[in-house]
Amino acid sequence: MIDIVILYILNKYDATIYRIARIIDETFMAYLKASTGTINPALKRLKNLGCVEFTEKMSDGGMLSKIYSITPVGKEHLANLLLSFECKNPYYILNDVKIALCCSSVLSIHQYSEFKENLKNYLELYKIKLENGLSDYCDEFDLIQKRTMEITIKQAEELLGLL
Repeated sequence: MIDIVILYILNKYDATIYRIARIIDETFMAYLKASTGTINPALKRLKNLGCVEFTEKMSDGGMLSKIYSITPVGKEHLANLLLSFECKNPYYILNDVKIALCCSSVLSIHQYSEFKENLKNYLELYKIKLENGLSDYCDEFDLIQKRTMEITIKQAEELLGLL
């Protein structure tokens, strides 16, 4: 998800690593916290893919700063990442879907339609898996566990309602 977020930010602004971290905190604060230790390797990876480039600039304080910007390859890569959205860890699916939705404004209408269908399928499968788990093991869960799973199912349904 960090690649999607970084490319999304650089699609809007040219930024230093510190500004990227600040924008992540301000824009995605409810879903993602990224340190410069996470952002820096992602920027190096994206640079190696030709998705970002940087210029070096001397600040007023005499420090050399790298200002990153997205390339045309990066814009295409961002769209492809969103279109092929896949959550590797089911524990983060709701947050990852929210982040992907927040970044989806970069897609064309046609791309957004494809993206939306992919997310719908993903969320519906996730919801079914939760519902099946709840009904299969209902007697083994205590009240708090059952309620937590019900809340998660409701959150998935609410996200589906956005699509």
